[in-house]
Amino acid sequence: MKKSILSIIIGGVLLANGCTQLTQPSHSINTTIQQLQGTGHTSPAEGIDIANKQFTSKNYYTVEGIITAIQNKALGRDLPQGFFLQSASDNNPQTSDGIFVNTGDLKNLSVGDLVKVTAKVTEHYHWTQLTSVSKIDVLKTQQPLPPAAVLDLNNQNFNDALERVEGMRVKIAKVSDMHVTRNYGFDYASHRNNLVLSHKNALVHPNQNEAPRVRPHWNANDGTLVVESFKRVPNGQILWYPSFGLANGNGSSNNYIRINDLVDGLEGVVGYSYGQYRLYVTNQANQNTFIHTQERQPYPLMKQGGNLRIASFNVLNYFNPPYDESRNPLGQNRGAQSEKEFHLQSDKIATAIANMHADIVGLMEIENNGFDKKSAVADLVNRINSKIKNPADHYAYFTPKNGEKSIGGDAITTQVIYKKNKVTLENYHIIKMPEQHAPSVHYTDKNRDKTFTGSVHQRDTIAPTFRINGTNKVITVAVNHFKSKGSVCWEDVNTGKKLDLDQQGACENLRVAAAEQLGTALAQIKGDKIILGDLNSYANEDPLIVLTDRKNLANHTTKAAAYTYIGGNKGTGTPLYGKDGKVVDRSFGYLNIIRQLHPDSYSFAYNNHIGTLDYILISPPLKRAVIDAHEWNINAGESTLFEYSDKHNCSYGVCSPRHNDIYRASDHDPAIIDLDTRKI
Repeated sequence: MKKSILSIIIGGVLLANGCTQLTQPSHSINTTIQQLQGTGHTSPAEGIDIANKQFTSKNYYTVEGIITAIQNKALGRDLPQGFFLQSASDNNPQTSDGIFVNTGDLKNLSVGDLVKVTAKVTEHYHWTQLTSVSKIDVLKTQQPLPPAAVLDLNNQNFNDALERVEGMRVKIAKVSDMHVTRNYGFDYASHRNNLVLSHKNALVHPNQNEAPRVRPHWNANDGTLVVESFKRVPNGQILWYPSFGLANGNGSSNNYIRINDLVDGLEGVVGYSYGQYRLYVTNQANQNTFIHTQERQPYPLMKQGGNLRIASFNVLNYFNPPYDESRNPLGQNRGAQSEKEFHLQSDKIATAIANMHADIVGLMEIENNGFDKKSAVADLVNRINSKIKNPADHYAYFTPKNGEKSIGGDAITTQVIYKKNKVTLENYHIIKMPEQHAPSVHYTDKNRDKTFTGSVHQRDTIAPTFRINGTNKVITVAVNHFKSKGSVCWEDVNTGKKLDLDQQGACENLRVAAAEQLGTALAQIKGDKIILGDLNSYANEDPLIVLTDRKNLANHTTKAAAYTYIGGNKGTGTPLYGKDGKVVDRSFGYLNIIRQLHPDSYSFAYNNHIGTLDYILISPPLKRAVIDAHEWNINAGESTLFEYSDKHNCSYGVCSPRHNDIYRASDHDPAIIDLDTRKI
């Protein structure tokens, strides 16, 4: 219904003749949105001086435009109540035609209204807004919206280009060349689900291609556009992609998003908060909106010619029921919390491993609850074998011969499963990894006072030696899971603050100690060797430098952790490095074979970036037998909405569509190598 012209007054009086008498301001300056936005990152309005912490204009200004979107309820601290206002283009690509009006009085306003707004200008944490709104006049209703400007980032600085469309309606088309760099899922910074895009390709962690160094201005959010909804989305849903995850009748879905997908067709308005530009979507996506630059692979795509396949698989905390009777050393359950979750988790993982067709598989994050028929490894092997028709191809699993009830003292461990028709277990080594037992430290992290107790453990490495059936050739496969980047070690906090200046995450020094310990122990074992597993290090970080090579790194210092021990508890084990740690200036010469053959591969996605944490490193003589080596991207590139856990995937009993397929069976991708054993 057409409205009459009206005024919404804040701080004023509406007189009988329909005119407005304002108590504030006494006058305002007629101008345009473009003039208030200016050509820079801050408004040129009089009185705004960011350098001197003057964020609001001295004067009131009056502008006209069409309401393109209304925010009735604040979205956390990212999008306050108000509306997006846009005027006709002034044909100057350096200035934005839109602006956000920050006001809580939204009665009688609708999208499509042509309005006149009187307000001050504020740089709200670098987002130009109209605030202290004095008057809003609705001039016309049901007006056509300004056309969405196609986002063009070619030959432009990313932030400059987005600043020029701040507050405007925009469209992301093919020519925008915007790709998914963090898939849709829970954002722990904003505590809601969203998606992140970047220009030209997914962002790669800087330590993937360069040695770690202090990068004073590095920010994980640089060069990103966050794709948002106008309200906090119920867990497990994408409001702007209603058909996401819907079943295709074949046990999976054709509606999915993958990292590095090219976006074509999303529309929305551009906001800015917490150092990131945000696109609040106003249309709906479908199967054609995300163009897959790498299609899903139901089976690994490897070159032909190999006759022995070795792989890794992180099984994402595979804890078998009963969950309340965890038999691991810590008595913890880090995995499925219900039969429903476990059924989905176990089915996805078992199917993926069966489809991998590997002869030896190193497992990470499997519950450390023994080796009998009630153990997690026995449960998983039984499930995998149930999906393999030929009994000759069934898997067996490693069982120590010395009566050990677990491997190490953590709730999770490494394991090995293998096909007896291809290899025979000849021997094994359990390599104890360094522990840190340092003085306790009080420190500050994100303005919170915390205490580091001083003791940090790592998971032991299992290194079985296999004889290749029908030959006298042997190969040792060391399965590893180095200390997490998300832990806390003494080196991270001994200054009184938690620091990560070179972006290696926490505990890189303890991982360096693990790398040297591993390399030293394997040097005592004869024959060809493969190091595989989750090393929790990007491709050029310190632990990889120690295990592979130090080429062109003469000035790079690699240091092992202080206060380290092998075995024992609270410092009672064998001392390894003292209070000063140790500079490790040697490398063990293993070849990062996947990176050599496929340098752009990745196995993990975190915090807007991709990189490799999962590896197959080979002793140099083994290279002559390599047919191919690759990451199988079935997990890291997929949305967490397909994961087994109900956490962040369900709201009030309604969950995201999930399937018993192989996609997002874990958060890490398997690493695979094919060998021609005739060349060993």
